[in-house]
Amino acid sequence: MRAAVLYEAHGRLRVEEVDTPTLLLPNEVRVQTAAVGLCHSDLHVIEGIVARPMPVVLGHEASGVVTEIGSAVHDIRVGDHVVACFVVFCGSCRMCRAGQPAMCQDREATMRAPGTEPRLSRQGRELHQWTNVAGFAEEMVLHRNAVTVIDERMPLDLAAMLGCAVATGVGSARKVARVKSGDAVAIIGAGGVGLNVCQGAVLAGAATVVAVDRSAHRLRLAAERFGATHLVDASAEEDVAARVRELTNGGADHVFEAVGAPHLIDVALDATVRGGSVWAVGVFGDAARIDFSAAHLHSGKGVHGVRAGSLEPQRDIPHLVDGYLRGRLELEALVGERIGLDDINRGIEALAAGAGARTLVVF
Repeated sequence: MRAAVLYEAHGRLRVEEVDTPTLLLPNEVRVQTAAVGLCHSDLHVIEGIVARPMPVVLGHEASGVVTEIGSAVHDIRVGDHVVACFVVFCGSCRMCRAGQPAMCQDREATMRAPGTEPRLSRQGRELHQWTNVAGFAEEMVLHRNAVTVIDERMPLDLAAMLGCAVATGVGSARKVARVKSGDAVAIIGAGGVGLNVCQGAVLAGAATVVAVDRSAHRLRLAAERFGATHLVDASAEEDVAARVRELTNGGADHVFEAVGAPHLIDVALDATVRGGSVWAVGVFGDAARIDFSAAHLHSGKGVHGVRAGSLEPQRDIPHLVDGYLRGRLELEALVGERIGLDDINRGIEALAAGAGARTLVVF
């Protein structure tokens, strides 16, 4: 089958013929990929901001159809429609037992052991599987816990985004920050994740939702399709934090940083009301450091890390599917463009340029 392979940081993806194992391990499934989203986390690896072993097949929010199951898999059937996501959990570590699979402490337990046949290879050379998913490929061999079965009425192209952008954004607002009715919320960054933070805050009953971005297109989407009540154009506003404070009567209760730029944490703190919280949703990179004035701490403000919106895949993803099928969750407006695998480098370039919301590679 074909996959897009990255051989070195700052390089281009090469669409090549690659191999998957003929035989599955007992706890694995084989999935024919339907669609995969292009995410800034993938871009971070390409740009060298996040260092990972190479060569690697990226892609961590994907959907598809199960074509084969391992001998120990009893709750998934051939033909099932599934979402594959990067929250691949062992199920038995301390954090998994506590109901926090996104914080799994033993992800190695879901990988193939060193020295065994890899899940991906080319001409005998192992290709690393980004986040245990590797969705930039026509076929995925995955641990059973990497996939969630979904209602077959759900469009498979839109379903791919449930594995990262939607789950992370909506979950950050509703599950992690626990935005409540009447709250004032600001979201810095109205990309795929930020727009979903926006609609998560709206679903939670926030009274004021301020979207901040440099893209006029993304700001329009935030207002017209995702419920933002106010917009701040960061490319034109001299003091973004002051403008947010003005719009939220002294500061937002919750400010979400959904870009992954360390300096924006300080902006977010300036935009937060005394006693409020900043939620770091964006991926900052391996070497990033964040500095801010201790005065914010004396004002009772907190900065909190967020991983995957505290996603519990097998519970939360079907709930998101139900929200879409009932017309309560916006997904189509997230899609900037649908492309084929051969156009993936063009999609990555558009992602780096900040164009659109989410690009989907559709197989």
